[in-house]
Order: sequence, then structure tokens, then C-alpha cells
Amino acid sequence: MSNGDMDQELTDLLGDGDEDIASQGGTTGATAVAIPPPPPKKTGQPQETQKVPPPPAPSPVAKKKLSININKDFFKKVLEGGDREYTEKMTDQLDKAMNAPVREDRTLFRQKLIATHWNFLGSITHLINTKLSLEKKLCIRYGIADITLLTPDQIDVIRSIPLDSEYEDWPFYYMDEWLQEVASGKIKASMVDETKMPKTTTSAQQEKLDRKIDSRKASLTLFKNKVAGREAIEKTLVGSINAMITHSPIPQYDDILNVYTPEQKNIMSKFTDDFRKLKAIDNILLSHLRELRGIDSDIENIKNKMGDEGVAEYDDRLITDECNSLRQMVKMCAGPRGNHFPLLIRDYCPTSLEYVNTKENVIKLAQELEQKDAGVFYREFKGQSNRIVPYMILVPGYGEKGVCWEPFDIRQRATSRGRIAIPLYARTPKYSLLTAVGDLRWQVAKEKAGYRWMEEGLTGKYYDYFIENRLKGNIKAEFVKDYMIWILQEWNGTQKLERDVRNIFWRHMPFPQWKKDELKNRGFFYDELYKKDMNRAMSDGY
Repeated sequence: MSNGDMDQELTDLLGDGDEDIASQGGTTGATAVAIPPPPPKKTGQPQETQKVPPPPAPSPVAKKKLSININKDFFKKVLEGGDREYTEKMTDQLDKAMNAPVREDRTLFRQKLIATHWNFLGSITHLINTKLSLEKKLCIRYGIADITLLTPDQIDVIRSIPLDSEYEDWPFYYMDEWLQEVASGKIKASMVDETKMPKTTTSAQQEKLDRKIDSRKASLTLFKNKVAGREAIEKTLVGSINAMITHSPIPQYDDILNVYTPEQKNIMSKFTDDFRKLKAIDNILLSHLRELRGIDSDIENIKNKMGDEGVAEYDDRLITDECNSLRQMVKMCAGPRGNHFPLLIRDYCPTSLEYVNTKENVIKLAQELEQKDAGVFYREFKGQSNRIVPYMILVPGYGEKGVCWEPFDIRQRATSRGRIAIPLYARTPKYSLLTAVGDLRWQVAKEKAGYRWMEEGLTGKYYDYFIENRLKGNIKAEFVKDYMIWILQEWNGTQKLERDVRNIFWRHMPFPQWKKDELKNRGFFYDELYKKDMNRAMSDGY
């Protein structure tokens, strides 16, 4: 299952230093973990981040096991409806890949089976919007072409994974679910060359509708944030008024209530400022409200033009191309020297759910990661920080790393989600998530800086370090490795990064304030960084 592409030196360096993730990464369910808010706004002194309600936690894995018929008909049902050429090749090559007497022949046919399997999947994509049989669903989702090629223990692992599960705030998809979302038009295709997309009047209207819906989401998010700010001031006002109208009695004068105290008079002097803030917020809310009503009107007009169809009807080529895009994601996760075999068989299948990147396991790891890198899923728009979790596609493949396919839609930077691919079967699941998120971190920062990415922001600082130290190789790959060390080792106070890199990450991808308070006592370098934070805060230059 190892893809051979993971730097062994990095693996040895990281070891088991991350007790928080490593000790819990294989659980089948997930407990609620409070998700931290974005980094605090710039003020005159360091602030501790405020706690916000956590997203709903995944439910425990269903106790009732999935019913799977273990017989030879499984393979036949998988092949039903596929192109005859590829079904015949699948049958012949799979048999020889598993049963050829000579090892070299088995290896040869396993290599041939890679292309055959993906061609076969492309030939059944026209069925994706129908009610797929359980056998086809397991084949597309997990790479199970023949259930008899797994051991009873391995089958039990598959049975223990919930077949249908959705979690609010966590847009994670298995391959069959992703294809269905693309086919229905709910998610845009991942095609790089958009000129190949079938263009129709309906699809053009659908694109306009998608953009308007994205704009509505952005405006609605800003509206909600301003309402939350208004509520915070109103609560403060209520508390201030209660404090102002509370008077102590004067015993020597028949318990008559006393005059205002200096503190109460000070409270009164602040009312004017609070009222001014509320009036300013209300003007902004009125602007957002007018914008939302205008967008709703545009959406209604577009829907009327689209007629009764309501959504674009894409032809089968779109889903076939999306299947090819997913194939590229699987190859990237495996790496050039990794295991590219597309099917799940006993030689490669994990015997423990700990090594399967199910939705529940990945959400658990993502929650723990967000506790450390609080701003990882936040994006700034019009002065507001919005939490936008990327799409995570759990692809059926073997690999040690995940990849970021797209940081966000460049046509809708405010609210569009990025796209991350994570292999289902990983020797170290937390590595696959961290490499994907590190890749996302780099690409988001690079796109944000634009053509000045070598000069500005996170990528600019890291590029300066890379050039000044005359490092060679892929700069993004080096960044991802350093990001993993930052999360797994530096979090625990183990100083493994170069000093310059630690300075960059401390400033641009900071740990929560409480962790900084703890780390300042763990070494000279952390204490030095902490003091720099204090100096910047005092000079209001953070």
C-alpha cells in the first residue's frame, strides 16, 4: 500500500510525534470537537480566539452491517451494462492477474488491468443517474470488482462502513456520490479544458444560475456575520443597561436607591458609541438586503428562461471525462512509483477500518487538524472570514498522500469550495490528509497573491527562504513536508523546522493563542517569536 513516493527521511523524522491525531485516527465514529474560529482581528494586544459552536459530529458507524452476497454472481452484476469489449477483457485479465502460475505473468496482467478497469468504469457512467445495484456501487466506490477476492475479515471491514451518510458542513464524497452530483449539475465538473464541455442554451443558463447562487451565498454569509455583530453589541448594551439601573439602597435614608456610581456614569458615556456602531451596521444590512433581493430576482428570471427543465442536461461525455479526471487524481495520490492497481483484493485490502479513509475517519482527522491550524478552512472576503471546507473526494486507490486538485473556482473566489482528493486506502491516513491540506494551503496562498506570489504573503516568504538557502527540487513539495512537520512536531514543542520556516509559519499559519502561551516556555525560539508577537501587537503592526 505504500506508494514509494513518500520521502522516507520525512517519514522517519515525523515518527509518531503527533499523539493527538495518531492515537485517535482510526476510530470508526467521531466525537464532537469544537471548531475554532478564524484568527482574531488586528488589535492593540494579542487576543484569544472565541469559541464557536462546532459543526455536527459524525454519527457512530451503524451497528447493522451491510448485507453483501458473497458469491460468483457479484462479479457478473458488476459487469452488467458495460461495454462488451471491456467486460470481456475484465473477465480474462482479472482471472489471469489472480491465478496465473508465474508471478511475472500475474504482474503483467495486473498492469494491463489498470487501463481496462478505468475504461470499463467509463463505459457504465451512463448508469450513474439510475439506481445503481449494490455491486456496481461497491465497485465504483471501493474498487471491489469481485467480492470473493477478499477475506472474511476484509469483507467485514467493508460491511462496517455506512453506505449512505451525509454530514452537514463536511462536503465529503465517495467516487459514485461525486459522479452523481456532477451528473445532476449540483457540482461543476473538474475538467481542466472547459472548451470540451458540451455547450447548450440550457447549460449556459445553468452557468449563470450557478454564479448567481454563489453570489447569493456570499451575500448571505456577509449578512449573517453583520447580524451576529449587531447581536453582540445589543447583548453588551442589555448588560450595560442592567448594570446602570442597578442601585444600592442607602440605609440611613429609608433605603432610598443611591445615585449613579462613577462606573455607571462611565457606562452611560459609552452608549453613544454603541448606538453609532448599531446605526452603521444597520446601513450595511440594508445594503446587503437590497443586494439579496436583487439576486433573488435575477435567479427567478434565469429559472423562468430555463423553462421546466430547471437544470442543465449534460450528455454522457461529461461524466466520462469526470471519471478520467478522478483517474488522474488516483494516479497523483499513488505517485509515480506507487501502487496503481485499481481493484481491492486480499493482497492490498486493509484488515482494520483504521487504515480506510472513510468519511467518518477523515472528518475526525480534519476536526483535530482544525484545532491546530485554526485558519486552514477560512477565506477572507470583504473584511469577513468565512469558513469554507473544500470538497473532499475519497477516491478508490492506494497512496500515502492526498492532493489539492483545485484551491477554489477562480470565477467565484468568495464562496466556491476547493477540491481535494484523498486515497481510500492509506498506510498512514493522517499523512494523506495533511499532504492534501498542505497542498491546499500553498495553492490558496499562491492564487491569492496572483502573479506576485514569489513576493507576497505566505508563498513569497517561503520562496525567499527557498532561494536564499539554495534549495533544489519542487518548492511546493518542500512546503508540504514542512507543513506536516509544523502540525505533527512543532505543535508538541519539538523543534524540527529551520528557524526561518518556523518564523514564517508562526506568522502566517499561527497556532491558537493558548498554544502559543504554552510553547513560549518550551524553548528560546518559541519565546522569541512570542515576544515579537507582543511587540507587533503593542505597535498595532500585526
